[in-house]
Amino acid sequence: MLTPQHFKVNEVWIVIRINEDFLFVKDEPYDMYVLLDAASTFVFGFVFSKVVDEAPYEKDVEELFKKAWEAKRQWAKKLIVADKSIANDVFIRQAEKNGLEFDAVPVPDLEPIIGPLKESFEKDFIGKTT
Repeated sequence: MLTPQHFKVNEVWIVIRINEDFLFVKDEPYDMYVLLDAASTFVFGFVFSKVVDEAPYEKDVEELFKKAWEAKRQWAKKLIVADKSIANDVFIRQAEKNGLEFDAVPVPDLEPIIGPLKESFEKDFIGKTT
């Protein structure tokens, strides 16, 4: 299991699908992907992806990476994607384009890092309570 203490700030970025259930916008199902720093858990931003499209748009992911670079003024060394999926392929391509290594890590192994964010999202954005 990975924790923020395993990393230095800006060493590793993580991309994770933050929602458990689909988000509906005008009756269309979406997923939300968040890009964050593994050490600080600072969230750089997010992109939406129509569930039927299966992956975020390349342009949206490029803009998200640009936003992360502007926040840190350097690239991370590695991108961690939560498991391998078609949706994550667009993030992996963007990581490679910017010289980041990448690794796929099972979601449960990222729980200490992403758990509080997912819980906050469910409570504050979705309105669920545990």
